[in-house]
Amino acid sequence: MDHKKITVKIDTKADYISIAFTGDLEYGIIEDVKKELQGLSFETEHGYIIDMQKVTNVDSTGFGMIVNFAKKVSVKGKKIVIIVVDDFIRNLFAISQCDKVFPIVTKEEDARLLIKGEWSGELSLSEY
Repeated sequence: MDHKKITVKIDTKADYISIAFTGDLEYGIIEDVKKELQGLSFETEHGYIIDMQKVTNVDSTGFGMIVNFAKKVSVKGKKIVIIVVDDFIRNLFAISQCDKVFPIVTKEEDARLLIKGEWSGELSLSEY
C-alpha cells in the first residue's frame, strides 16, 4: 500500500519566513501541518514564502489550508508569495483566482524579490 505523507520545513530568515512543503497536501495527512501553521507568530518584517516546489499532489483540503493561511497572513498586514512549479497545482490557483489575490511564482528568487517589493493583485482580499 502506498503511504502518502507530507513534511513541512519552517525557516525564519532575516525578513521573512519560508514554509516549504514536501509530499502530498491531502485530506487525512495534513492535520499536523495545519497545527504548525496555526501556531506560527506573525512577527516577521515582510511575510511568508510558501514553497510548494516539492508538492506532488494537493486536494481541496490542502488547497483550502494554503488559501486560509494566505488570507490570515494578509489580514495581519503581511505579504505572502507562493512558489508553485507543478502545472496542475498552478491551474488550481488560477481556477480559484488566487493568482489574482496572491502572487504565484515558479522560482525562489522571484519570491524573494516580491516579498520585499510591491505587488498589486487584480482582486483585493475583500473582493475574493
